[in-house]
Amino acid sequence: MDNSLMQMLSEMGGVHWLILAFGLLVVEVLSGTSYLLWPAVAAFIVGLVSFILPIGPEMQFLLFAVITVVLLYVGHKYLRPKVHGGEPSELNDRARSMIGMRVKAVADFETGVGRVHVGDTQWRASMETGDAKGGDELRVMSVKGTTLAVVPI
Repeated sequence: MDNSLMQMLSEMGGVHWLILAFGLLVVEVLSGTSYLLWPAVAAFIVGLVSFILPIGPEMQFLLFAVITVVLLYVGHKYLRPKVHGGEPSELNDRARSMIGMRVKAVADFETGVGRVHVGDTQWRASMETGDAKGGDELRVMSVKGTTLAVVPI
């Protein structure tokens, strides 16, 4: 078995590297990790180089290893933050999505604290200055825990 594995590895050529690159890309798409993307790109590059230059299997594996390590480093350090970075999404952050929303006071506020309607739900609300009357329209300025900071419109 060792001889057949060694024989297969010693016969690696451009076509084999391209097949490996395609297989790694398929597994990458199924896993979605982006870590198999870089070895797939490295295998593709080694496949192209082996078509152009007559390099032996040892050099092909060394080239594959070096390109993989370089691409993993560059991808993890520079590309991954750009892909996964950006502004935080408000998609699953209901409190953050309420900032700027118009709401109605449920009843009169007492000492700057009361309740407001947000859609079909009531939320605790506070005002820094003044008091709102029931039915007054207010704007949500920020969210602190489960309390909305509101101002009159």
